[in-house]
Amino acid sequence: MKQIQRREFMAGTAAAVAAGTCLCGLAGCASITGIGNTPEIPPGAYIIENGKIKIALDQAPSLAKVGGSVKITDPGLPEPLIIAHVTENEYVALSLKCTHRGVEIEYRPQEKILRCASLGHTRYALDGSKIKGPAKGPLKSYEARLGLLDKNKLLIKLP
Repeated sequence: MKQIQRREFMAGTAAAVAAGTCLCGLAGCASITGIGNTPEIPPGAYIIENGKIKIALDQAPSLAKVGGSVKITDPGLPEPLIIAHVTENEYVALSLKCTHRGVEIEYRPQEKILRCASLGHTRYALDGSKIKGPAKGPLKSYEARLGLLDKNKLLIKLP
């Protein structure tokens, strides 16, 4: 059996660490953890009552501007959700987990799509339909609209 020198061992270890770091920078960590980069909605920015989620937009800065998004992982919900501010008065709310392996999805405002944070990168349209990738099917979509009397409230209808 050939003995390896310390210098050779260290060079191989450094290469392995660099490769792992590179993969994590390319959503590899999301593949392992299942968690994407979408920020969690601040506590107290929403309530769940009467089959609806009511979000106070002035308390959710990530949703204040077009292109922003948040996730809600409240145990009082049937499933975790992602909410994205798509256009001036348009928001979408969908299931947070990809139908392929359950990794979180993320909103890509430049492309106007949702994408799995995993290396497979299944892509979804804003209505939740699958565009491309290994996912088994569409994301569940929820009705999201601004309040009729209070445009600072976002209402999401639950099943």
